[in-house]
Amino acid sequence: MTHQSERGETLTGLLVGLSVGLVVLAAGSALLANHLRGHRMALQDSHLHHDLRSAMDWMSRELRKAQYSAKAWETRSPTACTDTFCDGFEDFSIEDDWIDFSHDRNHNGEKDNDECMGFRLSDQRLMVKRSCVLNGNWQSSGDWQAITDQTSLEITALSWQLRCELHQGWLHRSVQMNLTAQWPGDATRQVSLTQTVHLRNDLPAVMKARFCP
Repeated sequence: MTHQSERGETLTGLLVGLSVGLVVLAAGSALLANHLRGHRMALQDSHLHHDLRSAMDWMSRELRKAQYSAKAWETRSPTACTDTFCDGFEDFSIEDDWIDFSHDRNHNGEKDNDECMGFRLSDQRLMVKRSCVLNGNWQSSGDWQAITDQTSLEITALSWQLRCELHQGWLHRSVQMNLTAQWPGDATRQVSLTQTVHLRNDLPAVMKARFCP
């Protein structure tokens, strides 16, 4: 009877094969980790953009109402504005990242304490003004509250640009709002949005020096 010798894998061959397998496994794991990291960052960037867009859209809707008065047909003409939404800095003013305005929320033609609004930037948060009076002082800066959370987005820049046009004795205004935010703690991931808001309530041309210098 003839016997044929049988040969198996050597220890060296097994070790080489195992090493190659481990290298392939490590490369696959790194590729998967990079893919998951990229997917997570894409989701975070999407949330950042969505949150910033939502904040800008809400601010734009409120700003469009600036200096609205339900009785404007009685108190405004091309030569005069005698209602309480035309007589103070809180009715409409812009300074750096700060904007103030008022509007007749309850349509009674009178400026009540909760009818002053405004937006500004503070400690990387968007702030909204909720009242005209603070501690009984009408000339104070009002009551401000945060409307964004630093744990989800950091607001890094806010600016306003006012444009005015005269048309048949009336002052038509628009405000360009520029807003920039970043993912918390990561300045390399920023989103900037710009939107032009056309104010619905025109003012008499005689108010140009006060509200559109």
